[in-house]
Amino acid sequence: MYCTIDSTKTYPSTTVFEALFEQETDVPGDYKLFIDTDKPENNLTRDSLKRDILLFAQGLKDKYSFGPGDIMAVCAPNHLDWAIAVHAPPVIGAITASVRAIEGPENVIKDIMLVRPKIIIAHKETLETVKVAANAINLEYSRILIFGDETVDGFAPFRSVLMNHSTLATQVKLTLDELSTKPAYLYFTSGTTGTRKAVIITHDNVVITFCAKQIWLTYETRYLSYTNNAHASALIVAMSNCVKNGVQTYLLKDFTLQRLCEAIQQYKIQVFATQPWVSAALTRERFVSNYDLSSLEYAISAGSPLDPMTMIRFKNRHDATLCSFFGMTESLLIFQVSQEGARRGIPGSIGTLYPEFTVKLVGDNGKEVPHGSIGELCIKGRFVTTGYYKNAEATAAAIDKDGFYHCGDLVRVDDEGYFYYISRIKDIIKYYAYHISPPEIEYILLSHPGVSECCVVGDYSEELSTELPKAFVVLSMKSKYLSIDNLQEYANDRLPDYMRLRGGLVILNELPKSSLGKILRSTLRHQMGQPIKAIETKTNCVSKKPSILTMGQSTIA
Repeated sequence: MYCTIDSTKTYPSTTVFEALFEQETDVPGDYKLFIDTDKPENNLTRDSLKRDILLFAQGLKDKYSFGPGDIMAVCAPNHLDWAIAVHAPPVIGAITASVRAIEGPENVIKDIMLVRPKIIIAHKETLETVKVAANAINLEYSRILIFGDETVDGFAPFRSVLMNHSTLATQVKLTLDELSTKPAYLYFTSGTTGTRKAVIITHDNVVITFCAKQIWLTYETRYLSYTNNAHASALIVAMSNCVKNGVQTYLLKDFTLQRLCEAIQQYKIQVFATQPWVSAALTRERFVSNYDLSSLEYAISAGSPLDPMTMIRFKNRHDATLCSFFGMTESLLIFQVSQEGARRGIPGSIGTLYPEFTVKLVGDNGKEVPHGSIGELCIKGRFVTTGYYKNAEATAAAIDKDGFYHCGDLVRVDDEGYFYYISRIKDIIKYYAYHISPPEIEYILLSHPGVSECCVVGDYSEELSTELPKAFVVLSMKSKYLSIDNLQEYANDRLPDYMRLRGGLVILNELPKSSLGKILRSTLRHQMGQPIKAIETKTNCVSKKPSILTMGQSTIA
């Protein structure tokens, strides 16, 4: 058991709005918090954001009799006014559900049917899908408003409907119990592992993150955000911690690698959140050298494991620290990268525990594993969700009788308290007596200068009645004609016999990803039984059977 709860310290229990705007701060009222990179004259200051949230909240009450327990859904691409929409309902005791428009009409409709909102804030790009979803729950079109300044097909902007008055809402009073149990926000799981679920996030879940100081989120830091705002990470970082600490958030729409580099150069960005494939591309692609990225200090990579070699390459090329961030919708923060840890750049580490956490690592039998051994990460604390909205069965399956949320991730911890990510339990490849962690093979492949990104999965062999490691690879722009023979030989020469790519290697133009940039291993597994569109494929280059000398070893304790 690992615990970071300090009984001598007290942390505030208050609403998100009060924590953001009613507590003492050094951030001036006219300080620009959100800036549109396409039109920097479009921005939100601290005072305007505070006022607009209260106007929006009062408009909900006056126009729609909207109140405690009611749900408003937001379904739109990124927009300057997102923070207004997301924070307004909780001011009056209501709930904001952020729907990922980027995940397609089918999932949007499922999510809206799950939470059945009384109001939907849409965008001209999502309007048709939102109308279908509204029909499915019998929601009147008059309760659909849109981002922007213009009416679209009869649907009015929320600013003209909800904010054309001068009355400011009053923050609803909540008890300590309500702050830690009542939903304030709902964020949806990706659905890659089963039925979609809405994760409950309380006021307390968000406010406690303000006590977990981030070394890269300080006053006057210039932060670039391009991650979809419907993700919980955007709620915690761009729309909450950046607001609290006076970080200037530059919003980048329509992401491409070139646009990212342009924005960093133009606005002298110091910090940005990203995904491993973007981090890798920034270390490999030649055109990146055409941009001045010298302002960069930190890049925070999340969504999937970050290989240590990419961290080293990033530091060497950009003189900036690439940190691996581990979190999930069900727990907004878990591990912190200390200033010392960031400087040291501990390869493979996801950091140390934040305050107010109790953690245990358990084996297949549900019992705690010895220190230093690999086990499933189980967490308990104020950062952790209370469960899934209207899904008691899923909540009971995820949270045990002692209150620990079972993450489904395998990790280990060293003697200094640094944790290391191994793999998702369901991603472990079972090859005869061996348990193989895909990242171990992926790190080897990513060490090849011609590999931009990759994913390794288990390909079941009916002939051998076991899973065989199979790699899917995307090449960097400068290595489009790399030989599969050479690449597979490169990996197999550096891998133990039992880890070799007996399932083969496939080169793809791109890997399937979620809206947060996570590689969808389940999609690749599904495609293995079907024709795959690839540049080239090759099957086994080595014997499918392991050496008798290595039988019985395992990468999982």
